[in-house]
Amino acid sequence: MKRLNYGWVIAALGAIIFSFYSMRFNTFGVFLLPLTDQFHWDRGALSWAPSFAAIVSGLVSLYSAKLSDKYGPRILVTVAGVMIAASFLLMSQVSELWQVYLAWGLLMGGAQACIYIPIISSIPRWFSIRRSTAIGITVLGFGIGAVAWPPVTQSLIDAFGWQNACLILGIINLAVIIPLAQFLKPDPESMGLLPYGADLSPQQQTSSVPANTGLSLREAIKNPRFWIFGMVLLGFFSCLNVMYVHIVAHARDIGISPLIAASSVSIIGGMSIIGRLSIGPISEKIGIGKALCLSLTLGIIAMSLLVWSPGEWAFFVFAAIFGLAYGTFVPMETAVPAGMFGVKSLGIIMAVLGLFTNIGIALAPPIAGAIFDATGRYEDAFIICLGLVSMAFILSLVLLRLKDKAKSPNIN
Repeated sequence: MKRLNYGWVIAALGAIIFSFYSMRFNTFGVFLLPLTDQFHWDRGALSWAPSFAAIVSGLVSLYSAKLSDKYGPRILVTVAGVMIAASFLLMSQVSELWQVYLAWGLLMGGAQACIYIPIISSIPRWFSIRRSTAIGITVLGFGIGAVAWPPVTQSLIDAFGWQNACLILGIINLAVIIPLAQFLKPDPESMGLLPYGADLSPQQQTSSVPANTGLSLREAIKNPRFWIFGMVLLGFFSCLNVMYVHIVAHARDIGISPLIAASSVSIIGGMSIIGRLSIGPISEKIGIGKALCLSLTLGIIAMSLLVWSPGEWAFFVFAAIFGLAYGTFVPMETAVPAGMFGVKSLGIIMAVLGLFTNIGIALAPPIAGAIFDATGRYEDAFIICLGLVSMAFILSLVLLRLKDKAKSPNIN
């Protein structure tokens, strides 16, 4: 077998697909005010829509991850493309809150389960070296989408109304995701190839676990690091989803214009691109565990600015630093478990870890919305988010220093 760098093609395809799929995260906050203005729904009640999507995703991922580990991502991502398009198309016709829960919660949740883990868990299988860099390139698509879609969506709403904006976004997803999904491959062995770097000497390989080896799910969950990292995911992603659901509305509340407010999500996404591109080389130099701590340190700094430095200038500084935190953290979501537990059962391991993520994603935005409905401001919700990121940082230090007596390797 000769080595072909098709793994980089898979990473690039994943990045493009994620850049369009990221509409699911980056546009709901833009639709929040048009929907509440027209239908007079509470923000807390409407915020349950992405929360239901997280719950559905967490449950369906337990099954889709097994299918992905066995059959690869192509069919699942194709199904996801259909579900995303259907979700946007149905959103254009909603008139009752339960319909939003169905269109956004059920369909977007199912799409997330069929697209994220199937793609991201396949990337480490293609690499014996530079896994963190490859993962960073793949999730770069989320940063690109975060830059592009909020202002594009706001412009579409301003020009055509929110219903037609939903229709346009649905058609775009249908036209892009399904064709690209057909080029996805599960692993190099399916093409008669070796993983990138597999022909190097063991001293030249930097991945903790060789391709297609590692722990089973049962072995992983007996390891205390599994549960510690799960709580790290819960803390960070709770905060992240509060930002994506409510930050545009918060910016509007403090007097920022609609398009500029929507662009604040683009600042987060733009800075996340820098984070995603830089964290791979950084983690390969200092270790995955220390890179995780660095990412969460940035998150603490950003949330501290948002809480204790009110004003428009501080808001945009927050968005920039939080974008760096987001961009450096997301590759760690895959790199840390791949480094600790290997890639043999990475899909199902990530799906179970994703339950921690989805608990935070499901509960945090509605709680933040309820706090706003009760107090007329978001400050108390942001203080809670700061506490969650701080908890995640402390646990990342424990994870870094924990001496593992099991047969899984270290991430230092």
